[in-house]
Order: sequence, then structure tokens, then C-alpha cells
Amino acid sequence: MNPPSSNLLSLDGPQMRHTRHPATDDEISLFDLWDILVGRRWLVVGVWALVVLAAVAYLLIAQPVFESRAVLRVGRVGGEFVTPPAALVLELRERFEVGETGRERPFLQSVKQEGDDAVEMVAEAHSAEEAQRFLLQNLQELLDQLEQRYNAVRKLQEAALATVDAQIAALEEQIQKLGETATELDVDDAVRALIVLQRSTIQADLPTLQEQRLRLQQSLTSLRTYPAQLVREPTLPEQASSPRKALTLALALVLGAMLGVMAAFLAEFLEQARKRRAAS
Repeated sequence: MNPPSSNLLSLDGPQMRHTRHPATDDEISLFDLWDILVGRRWLVVGVWALVVLAAVAYLLIAQPVFESRAVLRVGRVGGEFVTPPAALVLELRERFEVGETGRERPFLQSVKQEGDDAVEMVAEAHSAEEAQRFLLQNLQELLDQLEQRYNAVRKLQEAALATVDAQIAALEEQIQKLGETATELDVDDAVRALIVLQRSTIQADLPTLQEQRLRLQQSLTSLRTYPAQLVREPTLPEQASSPRKALTLALALVLGAMLGVMAAFLAEFLEQARKRRAAS
């Protein structure tokens, strides 16, 4: 049996030993990280407490902001909007400078279309009563303006209906007079035939006018014609919308812990760097 070749590598040969990767001093285990946090626990707690105290101070100093909401349904005449909701939203945003910076509360915080025929308005103030009062006051002024527009458009519709009614009444009176004339004994047959022809022509025009009157009457029913009205009265908020105390404190607790851990690792890094510089 041939002896093993000298070219074969033993398990303890230098090449096999070269493949091993012993842990170096630069590697840090989770236990090392835990030891750092434990050793610098007061730094972690101090940073965490500082962040939490800053959040509490902010909550004590910051003025609360309350929001009052209301929903307005836009009026219609004959099924058509007196003022389209989209146009009304643009008009209110321009009038109250919604979105502009540097405004003092109370002010209108937002205006947006809700659904097909409604507009939602949100007012902000430093107290719940002030927010509700400000929104109610401006809504009343807006309702008065929309009422004037509604009445103007409705009057036009009613005038059109009155005109059609007058035309129908005039034609019916004319038909009645022609009928009475045609029945008189001293009327010539040729004249009577012309009267009957004219009466028939007028009667043919009546259905068109009557149909037009019916459409106008239907357009003025309460289902298709109504003024602007409040769907939701301005609300009285029970709690401030800003600052949100629970959310602010929760973020402060989490952020404080994260900053504390980062501060501990940074302090440890700076200390090790200083030691290495001193050793070299």
C-alpha cells in the first residue's frame, strides 16, 4: 500500500488553518452592546428624560387649537345649482384667504366640496366657543348671500311660468270666442269654415304650451328647487385638535429612548477612539 502523498494537506496544515476566522477585536456582540447600555444607563435615562420634559414643556406652553365643522348644502332652482359647489369653494377660499400664512385665529382653516351638492367648512380658534361662534357668524352671512341669489333665479323661473300661463289663458279665451262666433246664425258658411280652421290651429298650439307649463311647475317643486341650508350645524369641539397630547407624549417617549441609545453608543465610540489615540 503506497504511503500517503506528502502533497496532501493535513487537517492541521497551514492552509486549513488559514481558512479559520477567529473573532477579532473589532467585532462587537450583542452582549457588548448590552454592556455599553448598562454602563451608560444614566446617559440614556438623562437624554430620554430631557426629551420627555421638552415635550411636556411644549404641551404646557402651546396654545390649544379647536376646530368647528359645518356642512352646507347648495341651493338649486329647477334642478340646477344656483352656485355650483366647486365655484362656491373657490369663492370662499379666495374670500377667507384659506391656506395663507400669517393669519391670526380665528380663521377659516379649510373649505372643500363634500359629495355632489355640499360644502364642508372648518374654522380654527383658541377656544371651542370662539371657533363655533366664528363659523356660525360667517355661515349666516353666506346663507344670506346665497338666499339672495336663490330668490333672483327663482323669480326668473316663476316669471317664465307666469308668461306661459298668460299665453295659455289668452289662447283659451281666443278659442272660446272663435267657438262662439262660429255658432252664430248670421255667419256665412265660408267665414264659419275659416273660423273653425283658425280655432283648430290655435288648439294645436296649446299642447306645446301646456307641456312647457308642466315642466316649469315640476321644476319649482321642493324636490328640485330649494334654498341653501345647513346640513350640519357648526360643531362645538370637546377637545383640542392641536397639540395632540397623547400623540406628542408617545412620540417623545419613543424618540427620547432612541436618542438616549444613540448618545450612549456615541459616547462609547468617542471614549474608545480617545483611548486608542492615547495608546498610539
